[in-house]
Amino acid sequence: MIRISEDNLLSVVITGSSILALTLTVGCFLFSTAAVAFGIAAGAGIAILNFVWQRNIMQRVLGLQINRPAAYTTIRYLLRLCLTALLLYYILTSGLFSVTGLLVGLSVVVLLIIFCTAYFAIHT
Repeated sequence: MIRISEDNLLSVVITGSSILALTLTVGCFLFSTAAVAFGIAAGAGIAILNFVWQRNIMQRVLGLQINRPAAYTTIRYLLRLCLTALLLYYILTSGLFSVTGLLVGLSVVVLLIIFCTAYFAIHT
């Protein structure tokens, strides 16, 4: 059994989100349509990449002595937001992905964060 601590929280969230997304995607390929499975895979991929990218930006801002951290963070945030918007626009207009699956996939990281919060609340 893996103990979740503050030291391994990031890896638990990323690994758990990836396992949950893979399980949901395979389950939807078997029991639902391919569009829903593609939507879950795309949404989870976007959510996990966004989570890692955002954490990387915050680590740089907090760890380095940047002259203007607000401007650095704002520019990175807008870049991340624009790229996510372009990806979501393509996904929604292509017709290959289910909107329901996309929403489920985008919620994967949030579900793992809620799970870890509940874990910490129970074990303290």
